[in-house]
Amino acid sequence: MLQARGSGWKAALPSRETAAGKLPREAVVPARLGVPRATTSSWLSDEIAGRLPLGATYPEPSRTMSKAECKKGLQGGQLFAVKSKYAMCTGTQFVQTWLQRGRPVGQSSFTLWVIDTVPGKNDRTVRMQYLFTDFDKVGSTRTSGLKVDTDVKVTTVPKVLPRKSGGHIPPAQSYDALKAKPNYIHTFLVEPGHGDGKDDVSFLMYEPFIKLTFPAPYTSPNTGSVRVGFLAARWDAAPYLFNRRGGGNPKKKGGAALPVVTWLPYSSKAGAPERAVAQHLKDAHTKPGATKPVNPSKSVPGFDLDRTLHRLQTDTRRVDANRRAAIAACIKYWGRDYATSLPGVTRECDEYPFASTYEGAAQSKYEPRAPKDNFSARPIPKADNGAGGSILKIFMDRNRILDGLSAGDNTDGYLISIS
Repeated sequence: MLQARGSGWKAALPSRETAAGKLPREAVVPARLGVPRATTSSWLSDEIAGRLPLGATYPEPSRTMSKAECKKGLQGGQLFAVKSKYAMCTGTQFVQTWLQRGRPVGQSSFTLWVIDTVPGKNDRTVRMQYLFTDFDKVGSTRTSGLKVDTDVKVTTVPKVLPRKSGGHIPPAQSYDALKAKPNYIHTFLVEPGHGDGKDDVSFLMYEPFIKLTFPAPYTSPNTGSVRVGFLAARWDAAPYLFNRRGGGNPKKKGGAALPVVTWLPYSSKAGAPERAVAQHLKDAHTKPGATKPVNPSKSVPGFDLDRTLHRLQTDTRRVDANRRAAIAACIKYWGRDYATSLPGVTRECDEYPFASTYEGAAQSKYEPRAPKDNFSARPIPKADNGAGGSILKIFMDRNRILDGLSAGDNTDGYLISIS
């Protein structure tokens, strides 16, 4: 677990940086928020990191996270633990040094976990759960008089974002009272019609703080507000994603998610229905010089956080242009009969990056600064291509992957994982 840092604070476990003022490294939020990302990676579950076997499908992402899961994720010194596009957490251990006449006479401590989830698939409510645990004290203290004040700073895009809140953050109370009642829920709901762009996208940044006030005659270096961490939420009303009509209620259409990168998993193992797709993508990433079209400088995106893929949903002409460019490469290198050049095997032209991404084969046509021929095309069995496309479609839908420019900014992103 983590421990708050600053003047007079010591780390319970080593960490390379503090959570102060930083979002998870995997966060995807508008640049105009001006919030830096952590330089160290968060703990990622097998689920979000694409390390689970699938088989021509993609499971429903998890929408819950327990304290035990959060604790397990943070025990290596990470600032954040990300379980899915709908569940993540941060946590901080607070240790108080009690002084009398400038000399240490006692110590107390507690841990705060804040778990950020979107529990309902067709519900726009985002839930922040506060869990205070691990209360302990030694020596001379008066924890009945130690005031623990929890506060939160909320920042939104758009700047003015009407929202409904429920529950409450922990009220200001003594250490002993907090130990007796340690669990609290704070919720937010944003109705459609208040976001940016064609998909009605809005963001919320959530910064919990803890401030301690010691009773006389005790003093302590552990005073002032300490940020627990940065959490975030995102709402949309994209017409191409689930719950697009809100069950007949326009105020309930769309949904919420957490603005973090997730990994699309493909398997190259024998028997995997998408095996040929996975092998193609793996070659494009690890052996780009062996793929077509020939490009000595080829370096495809989609395999690291600095170069994510972005869904191309609404510009169908650009999707078609991506496909035409890929098919032209298949024809150039395998001939016009590439689709039936193997006896008894019907093939299709597979392309990476996908035609349904802004990074597709025709990117340089639409973005002059993008490198030319920075893609791979290859004939593969039709069945494998269909399985890969099915996994991709289900993955984007169930993770509420938005069009990359749906809010006029870097709205969303995803990566590829090959097993």
